[in-house]
Amino acid sequence: MAESTSTKDEVRAVLERKAAALKQRSAPKLQELLEANFVYVTASGRRLRRDDYVENGTGPHGLRFQSQEIEGLEVADFGDIAIATMILHDRFEAQGHAVAETYRSFCVFLRHGSTWLWAGGQTCVAGRPANPS
Repeated sequence: MAESTSTKDEVRAVLERKAAALKQRSAPKLQELLEANFVYVTASGRRLRRDDYVENGTGPHGLRFQSQEIEGLEVADFGDIAIATMILHDRFEAQGHAVAETYRSFCVFLRHGSTWLWAGGQTCVAGRPANPS
């Protein structure tokens, strides 16, 4: 289906609130954006349910985000479902190591009344151009 500008704006707002919640390490703010049956596959291949995702992004042993920037957001609006694809530029700390990485992400959103909740998705490291020999 065609991309709806208002749906794209609404989904971008959810993604920006998610990025802010991760940076602030706010479990309540992050949890309010996630659908109850949320499921996510990380770039390392781990499947996380809602509580595990929140713990991984905000808990004492989880990732510590400095920033998450969205690029090339595209949203397909299917009525009560929206599918978003994008590039994410992340800066975070994992197990004491600084990480700056670019990811390709696929996210599914469900409409709940007048708001969108993030229902799940998958992220992988974005392809890199080949090194010249």
